[in-house]
Amino acid sequence: MKIAIIGAGAMGSLFAGRLAEKDYSVSLIEVSGRMIDAIGAKGLRMMGLFGEKAYSLPVGPADRYINPFDLLIVFTKGMHTSSAMEAAKHVIGKDTWALTVQNGIGNVEAIESFIARDRIVMGMTNWPSTLIEPGLVNVPGEGEIKVWAASGQASEKLEAIASALDGAGLNCKLDPHVEVAIWEKLAFNSALNSLAAITGLTVGEMGDRQESRNIVFTILDEVIAVAKARGLAVDADHIRESVEHAFANHRQHKPSMLQDRLAGRRMEIGTITGAVSKTGETLGIATPVATTFASLLTLVDGADLRV
Repeated sequence: MKIAIIGAGAMGSLFAGRLAEKDYSVSLIEVSGRMIDAIGAKGLRMMGLFGEKAYSLPVGPADRYINPFDLLIVFTKGMHTSSAMEAAKHVIGKDTWALTVQNGIGNVEAIESFIARDRIVMGMTNWPSTLIEPGLVNVPGEGEIKVWAASGQASEKLEAIASALDGAGLNCKLDPHVEVAIWEKLAFNSALNSLAAITGLTVGEMGDRQESRNIVFTILDEVIAVAKARGLAVDADHIRESVEHAFANHRQHKPSMLQDRLAGRRMEIGTITGAVSKTGETLGIATPVATTFASLLTLVDGADLRV
């Protein structure tokens, strides 16, 4: 299987390294000059759970590549999905499949403009991976992947993709109800990312204060209500337990939106908190707190808080 990973950040690098370890043909599509230079000079380097490894992989912008890939694994942030697929459309053949385990919702629809839904695999992952510097990631612990066909139909290709990921040590399972897992993660991210990005609080600091806990659990309740209105059997207790676990065990962690705001980067609003607000409006479900935070995040998006 000839695979291209679009986005060589923390998660893209994890998937690329593990698949390369199992001798799959893996190429990296990346626009950052610093990332391209680092991986070109030293290889894609990993440390942590799987030991210290380095992989020599092709890396560059999409126009470096000519021939179609069998599988595109999309790891850009949600607001870049469409532009990344547009740049890579010349390497999409009639038999090319795509996999997205990106955060939030709406990524399948963005990919569908370039690849038919019956060749798109969607899912979620909770694998931890941290970008230490361009070309170097740390994998501090284990995680899992859940995937299913965006079309809802099982196929040999779907099974082959899941098998490749599982064989690479990424604990991948086929789950026909993966949309439930996607929305449970969406609830978690909408609450913690939104509050952290606006307030600057770490996960532990949010858990320490009653005011912030109230906001977090109110956003959770709103996302759960929207998910249930869509007919999804999300487990509210499981989501709340996940948040409490994060409060207790990931105290120093700065959620990705806060990291982006501190670095002056655009935040992933439209596929997370903004998507909850829009979906709630469409379904007639009130999401006043999530909607307020989506508006606040939009107002401050791109602001540079670095000191």
